[in-house]
Amino acid sequence: MRTLETRIAVVGAGVCGLALCDALSAQGHSVTLLEARSRVGGRVESWAEGSHRYDTGPAWIWPHNHRMLELVTRLHLPLMEQHATGKLIFEDRQGGVQRNLDIATMAGALRVQDGLARLPEAIADGLPDGILHLGHRVTHLSAEGEGVRLSGTSGKGAFDVMTQQVVLALPPRLAATELIFSPRLEDATQRSLKAVPTWMAGQGKLVAVYGRPFWRKAGLSGDAISHRGPLAEIHDASPMAEPEVGALFGFVHPDVLRAGLTEPDLIAAALEQLGRYFGKDAASPQSVHVKLWSEDPLTATSDDRAAPTEHPVYRPVPVRGTAWAGRLLLSGSETAAEDGGFLEGALAAAEQTLAEIGSASALAQDGRRPVSP
Repeated sequence: MRTLETRIAVVGAGVCGLALCDALSAQGHSVTLLEARSRVGGRVESWAEGSHRYDTGPAWIWPHNHRMLELVTRLHLPLMEQHATGKLIFEDRQGGVQRNLDIATMAGALRVQDGLARLPEAIADGLPDGILHLGHRVTHLSAEGEGVRLSGTSGKGAFDVMTQQVVLALPPRLAATELIFSPRLEDATQRSLKAVPTWMAGQGKLVAVYGRPFWRKAGLSGDAISHRGPLAEIHDASPMAEPEVGALFGFVHPDVLRAGLTEPDLIAAALEQLGRYFGKDAASPQSVHVKLWSEDPLTATSDDRAAPTEHPVYRPVPVRGTAWAGRLLLSGSETAAEDGGFLEGALAAAEQTLAEIGSASALAQDGRRPVSP
């Protein structure tokens, strides 16, 4: 069994966990980042098709997302405006379709060119060697003496990490249901964790790739809103500002996800829908990819299969009880005091946790400004 020792252990290499580790390491802290997946980013994922990538998780950065914009600037990542020129398509519940609406629902949104996953990858690339451990799934946390022992499995076998503090940069529900704590978390803390809806977990996205963005020449923006489905909302997902290929993506209607439609049937119904909206070429893409986050065991729990009907109100989740107080911290977009449930919230949560750990004052004294918050 391999044993690591570190001052701070962070579990989860999504945007929050990466940003936090970047800030901590910049201050000289001994920090270890453990990620169960074979990649960084968590719910920020970009599917590769040919020489381009397409976002299957969050995709947009807005002008008011000052943390995200600052981070993108520091990482020198190219941004492009979400395509919003042209008419919007609207379909009612009876199947009536309008194609002449001058509504630009995504005007002003920005995207990282060729995939938002470039952002967490860039943060990870900037971390010192030895901090990030992919394919390391934590299963147990034990309070021992003045510290914590984390145990889990990796491709090389079992591992232990001894640390003074642990940050769980995970969806709270996942932490409550997939991790074993010794001693157990207090019942009030367990209830609080399980009550927090997981951002993105109830979502599904379908991406269709074409040889060209033919809808633009037809005067359409690629935006569509449907009360019939199976895609409730559709947008242009072409990977470049001046695309050599075209792509559309759609959010799968929550009712379709709850109905348990098989993936082949979902794809067939979605392509028929795209053909109704954008013409016969839209029904025959070069490739199609579906991501159902509710079926991702490293994102969602059974409680997440029903998506919230409105955006949840997220807030910090305190860890109650003397056994874990000061040793265990929760961080992530679901625990942000502001912008919770967005990427901006993930960075806000990293800032909060940085202050809780006590690095905020050290950061000011040292004068260094890390890549992240």
